[in-house]
Amino acid sequence: MIFQELCGKYLRREITAQPNIFQWLTMDLEEFTNEQRRQLVDVQQVFKGWHHNSTALRDLGTMRWQTSKGRRYLYEVHDEVRKSLGRETPELAARKAKHDDERQKRKTLVKGLGARLDKMAPVNRALGLGRIPAIAANILRELDREKLLGTHIIVAGTNALYAYEAATGTVLESQHVATTDADLLWDTRQSLLLAATGVKRQGIMGLLRRVDSTFEADYGLNATNRDGYIVDLLCPETDDIQTMKPAADLEAVQMAGAEWLLAAPQLTETIVGADGWPLRIVVPEPRTFALHKLWVSRRPDRQPLKRPRDVAHARLVADLARTYLQQPMTAKAMPWLPKELKALMKELK
Repeated sequence: MIFQELCGKYLRREITAQPNIFQWLTMDLEEFTNEQRRQLVDVQQVFKGWHHNSTALRDLGTMRWQTSKGRRYLYEVHDEVRKSLGRETPELAARKAKHDDERQKRKTLVKGLGARLDKMAPVNRALGLGRIPAIAANILRELDREKLLGTHIIVAGTNALYAYEAATGTVLESQHVATTDADLLWDTRQSLLLAATGVKRQGIMGLLRRVDSTFEADYGLNATNRDGYIVDLLCPETDDIQTMKPAADLEAVQMAGAEWLLAAPQLTETIVGADGWPLRIVVPEPRTFALHKLWVSRRPDRQPLKRPRDVAHARLVADLARTYLQQPMTAKAMPWLPKELKALMKELK
């Protein structure tokens, strides 16, 4: 009976929250069916191969011969940056041949694995695996393509719940995941715009406009498209943010406690977009996310309308971590936590 209550198809619990913020919380979720589990595992395996080979193919760049004054020179091109490797020699010719063979092998694998993912996409949608909205999915794909995801930027806010869904094999009710914005947390210890040539030239706004050309910066503090979807670039509170960015690019907005999320271990998951295609998402490990949400809800400067949802997300994610991932909510298990979050542990146990 206890097992059925915890691990049945629907999990509903009434939880007492902080007085005057959220008196009770009814938590609704649905566990994956066996068919959904099998499909997601298959998708993740195929996507892993596709992603690895796609990244390797981009890293290879291209090599081209160019004739100048009757002599041939070999040029290497990466991210539209051309570098001369010197005048033609047998060694350079062999190097180019090896490069071209490797490039063709990667292209063949990418094409074949991509075709498999195309065939899987309608099945993913039919099974309800396509969770994250297309606009958010495409933004994450661009960040991943530029090698910013997980190295310089992680996902915070409501969209992080999609990672916790995939990790626990659950589907949360729409009231928990509904959002019209994306919170991207920038690790200011890293040089964001020097990490990727395309981002250095065009900035974060350029990256967003590759996804949707209607994105505009709202006084530099966030980006909004014609449908009202908002992207916030967040960073820890600090007086020393060193950035190199194009004029009129998006400014990072300081967020209280952001450094605690960045200090936590990362959770990387393969999830499925609303279009049926998979993608990578990188978020803070769930217990830290939950504790930070609860801490934010207690701040006097937090908007009253947002506090109940903060508490709901905190308790929901903490329950997922405990029930499905068997992660203990103890200071010993989470040595990276600051004292402010450790003080809240007993409320989420």
